[in-house]
Amino acid sequence: QVKIPLRVGFLGLGIMGSPMAKNLINAG
Repeated sequence: QVKIPLRVGFLGLGIMGSPMAKNLINAG
């Protein structure tokens, strides 16, 4: 349950750049 959000965060960093990654990091 930690590998999925981490992967999503990395993808968000590549696609969105920061908003999604920051949201995931804050949520995680």
